[in-house]
Amino acid sequence: MAKVKVPYGEGYQVGELPPGLKVYEIAPRNVAGVNDAVAEIRRALENPIGNRGIEELRGAKKVVIVVSDLTRPVPNAVILPVLLEKLNAIGIKDEQVTVLVGAGLHRPAPPEEFPLIVGPEVAARVRVISHDAHAPGVLQPVGVSSRGTPIWINKHYLEADGRILVGMIDPHQIVGYSAGAKSLVIGCGGEATIRANHAHLVEPEAVLGRVEGNPAREDIDEIGGLVGINLIVNVILNNRKEIVRAVAGHYLEAHRAGVAVAREVCEVPVPEVVDLAIVSPGGFPKDINLYQAQKGLYHATPVVKEGGIIILCAECREGAGEERFVAGMKAGDTPEAVMASFCSREFAMGYHKAFLWCRSLVRARVILVGSGVDEELAQVMMVRKAPDLQAAIVLALQELPHAGAVAILPKANSTIPVLVRKS
Repeated sequence: MAKVKVPYGEGYQVGELPPGLKVYEIAPRNVAGVNDAVAEIRRALENPIGNRGIEELRGAKKVVIVVSDLTRPVPNAVILPVLLEKLNAIGIKDEQVTVLVGAGLHRPAPPEEFPLIVGPEVAARVRVISHDAHAPGVLQPVGVSSRGTPIWINKHYLEADGRILVGMIDPHQIVGYSAGAKSLVIGCGGEATIRANHAHLVEPEAVLGRVEGNPAREDIDEIGGLVGINLIVNVILNNRKEIVRAVAGHYLEAHRAGVAVAREVCEVPVPEVVDLAIVSPGGFPKDINLYQAQKGLYHATPVVKEGGIIILCAECREGAGEERFVAGMKAGDTPEAVMASFCSREFAMGYHKAFLWCRSLVRARVILVGSGVDEELAQVMMVRKAPDLQAAIVLALQELPHAGAVAILPKANSTIPVLVRKS
């Protein structure tokens, strides 16, 4: 019997697979973190890619540093003190610096979260504020991208003459990989900007792991150039949230160098499609609700045979997580009907999750292990429920009597399975 153990909430789900199955564990590579994280940030800043790095900000009067909110584990408490040290060295004082939490369309970060986001030292040193996409007067128009995206950006960013983005390069199901100019355009953008950019998700090139030729990513990068970015500092993390590499410099060139490193960590070859996949987004907070857990479901979908089964282990303590997601699922009686309904209407955030969810359902059946999802919600989501992983395995194998191969994705949100096509 092969034992299976995957993250679930703040614990695990465990089960056993019968003998005779080929079992593939698909997880990010076990890459070591750097010995000295502070030294790695300093190395990146002293060896900028594509521009002069921190020297690009010499003489700036007001500097803004954009960081992610708590939904992303960016080690800001390591990065920001080094960044402030380098800014001080070129004559920029702490009182000239504002840290802007790029919350995107998430709720604005409250002040009590600032020490958790940037570290207590930085929170006490410099001004910290949060982006609020819905606050009156916060957004200002900048223009329109060549793809027709209206550009609305946080005024605190636009008023600064020194602009720095700090982020983490991680797989993203629409823009290929996160970070780079995304920290600005999505993190500090208005709903009209984010909505128009994310509308590209229906295009076949706007997919997980694809950067070049991806219309959503290229739109973001164009807007970044139009608005202006002096410097990025991006990191790539391993399974233990340790820094594997830091990159700094030009917002495009440094980002692409970081993506090359991220590919080595996240992209994992898979020798064949499987009958059954057992998937976890990675535990809390990545499985806090179905809205977040959808990412793990999507990452697993390409390696499952059409008509196969995906067991999604996601606690979902907040249930669906978004009313518009549920409303989108109610727009059709089948996954195909939900997708057609979405494509027939004007793009709306929240509803897009129903399209993404159903993109997996048209390929595979889904059994959900999630204590926060009741039977009524499961029916709306067009999935079946199981009380635990072992019960889900038994149910799946009853329906797949000739199953030969199983894939296990314990940290699916951070994994890109790459099917190795045999010639």
